[in-house]
Amino acid sequence: METIEKVFYTLSKNLDRLVALFVLPMIFLVVIVDVGLRYVFNAPLIWSLEFNEWMLLMIFALAIPECTRQNGHIRMELVVMNMPPRVQAAFDAVYSVCAIWLFYLLGRHAWEEFLFDLELGRITEYVQLPIWGQQLAVFVMCVILIFYFIMRLIATVLNAKQFSRTEATGLGD
Repeated sequence: METIEKVFYTLSKNLDRLVALFVLPMIFLVVIVDVGLRYVFNAPLIWSLEFNEWMLLMIFALAIPECTRQNGHIRMELVVMNMPPRVQAAFDAVYSVCAIWLFYLLGRHAWEEFLFDLELGRITEYVQLPIWGQQLAVFVMCVILIFYFIMRLIATVLNAKQFSRTEATGLGD
């Protein structure tokens, strides 16, 4: 299990780095250039909105597994922390089961759309990006999240530590 966890840790960490080092700066540059061209020369980039929408989805799909691994989701800590330990565990178990089901459904749909888009060779209108890339990113995100929520569910049931490779432990890179 340690090896599988290490593979998923490396995958989610590197996807998060890809977003931080490449995708965000690309969006920043495209927006700056587009605004400059629009207001200075009255010649906006026709493809910039499509590009930014595509990249924002990629940010979400590639960064959320790392957020989940670090248990960084927004929740009502005031309510959760004031629950008795058994209720907290039950709450976490229900939360994990719901998340597994949700990401299973989303992943199954993304996989079907990936196959459909790949078969048809669908691309975006202006930038000519393959639409199947979005669906594949969503599918990969779902697989990683299902793994993390299964681990969280097992840890909750066994009353164990959730992940051995969190930032708080100093393990990792």
